[in-house]
Amino acid sequence: MVFFDWHVTGLCCADAGEFSVRALTRARLPRRSRPLGPTELVYAHPTAWLHLADLPVTIDCRPLWRWRRFVSDLPPDAGLRCCLGRPIYGPLHGR
Repeated sequence: MVFFDWHVTGLCCADAGEFSVRALTRARLPRRSRPLGPTELVYAHPTAWLHLADLPVTIDCRPLWRWRRFVSDLPPDAGLRCCLGRPIYGPLHGR
């Protein structure tokens, strides 16, 4: 399973943060995680779920020696955009 985590980066508002992606087993999923799709293979932290629900996000998982490296097509400032009220994707993505 793939899990989108949310890391708080600001002290002024609870919504300021950044995304990270990691692999987890179903037994290790946090209790409050929410599914991001009908397949229930991708989950997100509740705050990340608010920003990622119904968005087309591509995840690439490539092995790098013993580790897995996750790369997504989210912009690098996605968390900052969310806390400023700007959409992650532009109008071309239906948002």
